[in-house]
Amino acid sequence: MLPNFLIIGAQRSGTTSLFQVLRRHPQVFIPDVKEVNFFFHDNHYRRGVEYYQSVFADATPGALAVGEASPGYICKPGVAGRIHELLPSVKLVAVLRNPVDRAYSQYWDNRRFLAEPLSFEQAIDVALTPEYRHGERGYFSRGAYINQIESYLELFKREQMLVLIFEDLKKDPEAVFSRCFEFLGVDPAFRCPEMTKASNSSMVWDNPVHSFFLRRNKYQKWVPKHWIKQACRGPLVKRKYPPMSREARERLLEFYRPYNQRLEAFLGRELERWKS
Repeated sequence: MLPNFLIIGAQRSGTTSLFQVLRRHPQVFIPDVKEVNFFFHDNHYRRGVEYYQSVFADATPGALAVGEASPGYICKPGVAGRIHELLPSVKLVAVLRNPVDRAYSQYWDNRRFLAEPLSFEQAIDVALTPEYRHGERGYFSRGAYINQIESYLELFKREQMLVLIFEDLKKDPEAVFSRCFEFLGVDPAFRCPEMTKASNSSMVWDNPVHSFFLRRNKYQKWVPKHWIKQACRGPLVKRKYPPMSREARERLLEFYRPYNQRLEAFLGRELERWKS
């Protein structure tokens, strides 16, 4: 058994919500573990097709759609080629979010794991590039979506790809999920409570060591990693991260403008919520 659909990205753009809903659909099989990352991580890929098939060993014979969700697939160079070689007829689902908000969400996701010693403005200074480089900060390169989509369309037909917009998902989740179900060839009328629940919300560990390094992240680089890891334990509480500075937002809006304009032309629609 191999998948006939993949959720390829983007990170911090609603893929967890889509994963949770698809798990509930009676005509869909998706493994319990999100981010299988077979095509993304070289060590997984080297394990071969038999290993990948084992991920889907529990799929029921009646499942019309079998797939997995690994949001790193969209951005890493070479992944599209790996997918096409093994799954040339696969359906691809991408969920895209305002790249400015997506970058800030990923930045704070790293901050909550105490894995980012820079301020957001400093991260912009060192990592503002449209080219994704594995192992480096991908806050901003991951948002140059049209470049990534075009790399897929060099190998796959346009009708094999469905592009969903995160802001549409927030506004009218049932309509967006129905569109996804129809694309996957399963019952588009299916509904479940997970459709209207926020997934992957920001939670932080409620202990004084974690709170100290979360607020004073510049000190992280001088602390042994195993100490930092120990701080990411204990009860979880919901936390809102502070708003982005106007200067940072304006800088990123200007950076993404040409990529967003090309994406709008590709989609044939305006992305008004991405312009401020």
